[in-house]
Amino acid sequence: MDNLGRETEQTEFKESTAKLDEGIISLCAMLNRSCFGEVFFGVRDNGDVVGMDIGKTTLKRISETVRRDMDPPLLPKLEVIESSDGREYISMSARGNDRPYLVKGVAYVRCGEEDRRATQHELKAMLRSAEDYLAKSTARNQDLTFTEFCLILKGRGIDVSDDRRLHHSFSLLNDEEKFNIQAELLSDQNVIPLTVVVFNGLDRTSVSQRTDHGGRCLLVEAVSVLNFVKSLNERSVAVSGGERMERDLFDFEAFKEAWVNACAHNNWMSTMPPAVHIFDDRLEIVSYGDKPYWLSDDDFFSGRSMPVNESLMRAFVQAGLSERTGHGVPVIVESYGRGAFEFSAGQMVVTMRFTRPRLASASRGIRTGLTKNELMVFDAMKDDPSITQDEIASLSGLSKGFVAKTTSKLKNMDLVERVGSRKSGYWRVIGPV
Repeated sequence: MDNLGRETEQTEFKESTAKLDEGIISLCAMLNRSCFGEVFFGVRDNGDVVGMDIGKTTLKRISETVRRDMDPPLLPKLEVIESSDGREYISMSARGNDRPYLVKGVAYVRCGEEDRRATQHELKAMLRSAEDYLAKSTARNQDLTFTEFCLILKGRGIDVSDDRRLHHSFSLLNDEEKFNIQAELLSDQNVIPLTVVVFNGLDRTSVSQRTDHGGRCLLVEAVSVLNFVKSLNERSVAVSGGERMERDLFDFEAFKEAWVNACAHNNWMSTMPPAVHIFDDRLEIVSYGDKPYWLSDDDFFSGRSMPVNESLMRAFVQAGLSERTGHGVPVIVESYGRGAFEFSAGQMVVTMRFTRPRLASASRGIRTGLTKNELMVFDAMKDDPSITQDEIASLSGLSKGFVAKTTSKLKNMDLVERVGSRKSGYWRVIGPV
């Protein structure tokens, strides 16, 4: 007797078509979960093929019942299969992404080998993932222009003008030929700002700086944030074994991918924009919405592309802010691991830990304060205690006189001391960091 194995999230066994109604529910649940499902009739729960009587109208009855009971209507693939010992059984399979699928008005989802009714939250997630709601929405402001958007595209060699052709090419109009929310975001009249907040310390207790990048095309605002955050990416220099090593505070390319994804895939229907939060030891990219409902964690982290706002993502790609969809997540995972991503309550946070504390945190630790250049000297001694003053000057670009003066200041502040001779000794950091 043939055996088909175990039931899965995409496979269900029924002993006969007497359980056709249950089989259709399983097909619905599997489609809602993973876009594909297959139900075998004539197979026991344990996978044993027992076969069944298949008449001239059996397949027609199955097809008509599925088409009648499922919404949206579905035409399954039906196949009669013969086992090795001559038993006949039926495969009923279907593919589709027009979710949610309903059976007699009820949506089901597959959980392991079981089918259950979808919750209200799951239904909303399916609906959000099934359609490009930005493109179907209606903007409150219908007096929009796209000068900046056109300039960006022209800079990429795309011949465009602010006309109906542009509006249709980039899905700026809904079905009623009115500007949608996507158009508002890409327009010169966009009023939703992107924000970078720098905090003192490791939590949100004290704000050091808040910068709003608003009042312009979303693409321009996104680039403005990229440039601002890039300016905060401190580079430290260390010498080990005579070899100069440079290390950035964070991986800017990974940040760029995370930021573009946050802007493109954000749930803009909520009018809550993504933001960057910077702390002494990390930065966080906060955006709103969930990954597509049916996208598994493995698919998400491997870079399988299912844009939530597909037409908006296309604008980012055409503007040169993203090389291709699905590229960003693997880049982030390579630098920061899967643990960098956190999903909760309709919010996604990507956390990037710094390679060392920010200079601002060091200057707060040293109560009397040091300038940025003085901190460069201090960090050089901390990173490589055997470094000489001449090497510090050569690597940092500071003058030898400045390094010597700063060294005396650090000694007088009891932050460093020299152990051993000038040539063979080393620096010992004794002050707060």
